[in-house]
Amino acid sequence: MAPGSDHATLAVGQRTHPLTAVVLGLGWSAAAVVGLVSTLFQDGGRGGWGIFGLPAAAGGGLVLGSLIGWLSWRFTTFVIDDQEARVDSGILWKKSRRVPFERLQSVDIHEPLVARVFGLAELHLDSAGGSESRTTVRYLTLARANELRALLLRRAHAATTGEVDSGDSPLAAPPAPAAAGEGEVVAEVPPSRVLVGTLLSLELAGAVIVAVGALIASVWFAAPVAALGGVVGAAFWAFQIVGRRVLDQWGYRLSRVPHGLRIERGLLSRTSETVPFDRVQGVAVVEPIIWRQLGWRRALVSVAGTGGTGDAGDREKAATVLPIADPWLAQRVVDLLVPGAIEEVQDRHRSSSASWVFAPIGWRYRWIGMDDVAVVSRHGWLTRRTSIVPHRKNQSVAVEQGPLQRRLGVASVAVHSPDGPVDVAGPHLRRAEAFTVAVEASRRSRASADQASMRSGSSS
Repeated sequence: MAPGSDHATLAVGQRTHPLTAVVLGLGWSAAAVVGLVSTLFQDGGRGGWGIFGLPAAAGGGLVLGSLIGWLSWRFTTFVIDDQEARVDSGILWKKSRRVPFERLQSVDIHEPLVARVFGLAELHLDSAGGSESRTTVRYLTLARANELRALLLRRAHAATTGEVDSGDSPLAAPPAPAAAGEGEVVAEVPPSRVLVGTLLSLELAGAVIVAVGALIASVWFAAPVAALGGVVGAAFWAFQIVGRRVLDQWGYRLSRVPHGLRIERGLLSRTSETVPFDRVQGVAVVEPIIWRQLGWRRALVSVAGTGGTGDAGDREKAATVLPIADPWLAQRVVDLLVPGAIEEVQDRHRSSSASWVFAPIGWRYRWIGMDDVAVVSRHGWLTRRTSIVPHRKNQSVAVEQGPLQRRLGVASVAVHSPDGPVDVAGPHLRRAEAFTVAVEASRRSRASADQASMRSGSSS
């Protein structure tokens, strides 16, 4: 293929891989089987059609899903020209999703289990703003997905910097796949360490406590059936905790790329996603009490536009930038995401002793502070969480005081940032101290914004 021909084809439009229909059909088949099994469990298997129902559901789902998948594939094209990426779809009602390159934030590669079997992957294009900021192209070969990601990132970089994209096609001088996504490796977490960390987590300990409590209750009240229900429920809970975390974080690799951090992880479904530096709103460092004895911690990140998507498990996975690490490595990741930020700031304001009525134990472990880079807060004694928000990402500051707080002479400070795992707050400070913190945080936020404007003006 001539160097310019692929570029011309992309500009006109092309379809995804033909096996897309098969992958979608298998997905429908799996959904039909899961739905049938769920129904059988609910009616106790009294339907009498379970033996023949499963093959029928699997075959029917495959045929129907493949037909719908073929129609979807037949009427879907994607276009990459000099200004934007576009996905046109729809059989009866046409739909066109457009992503201008100047608004393209990141390009991620996902390899769902079924697609991975066929060597296929899907591209996720995240753009700035809006609740529907993600555009998906499914499915491409993995090599093709890497080529298109390199092209899209080059075009986005050229659109935001004004530089000229010299590549005429995805095949014109893209980085090699190993270098395109990985960059400088910052951390690799072996599955064994993720497993050990999960087994020592408070969530798993809670599931074990529930199971033991159910057994004790069954003996005490002579109700073995109730015990069985409690044990099965707790065992399923524990299996979900261990299975999901280990499978999600399997083969975890964190790498530094030109404009962010690249995260690769997953055993069954593999993902390769990027956390752009300019979209980071804050960082949280989590230290469960058992982990603290071993010097382990987890790092989470709030990224603009992704805080409220998916269920709780998906949000936890998306927010986890380092699943388990020693303190020095966690600090290095924090410094990459919020340069110059430190957890142990000197200017601290602790919760008042009068606030013990709100948290008889936890009030001693709460404080908020700041330095020239960020606002930092810490809370928790079973699970200690340190949240860091750079001043330039501080959206607003509020002082709140309820009736009981007024009587005790305390007030709470909250630093507002987009939804996510990072929550900077100073609960139940002395009233005068709370207003002092709020005023100083607002002043530093404005100063940081002014400095950013000056740098932007001088660079332009």
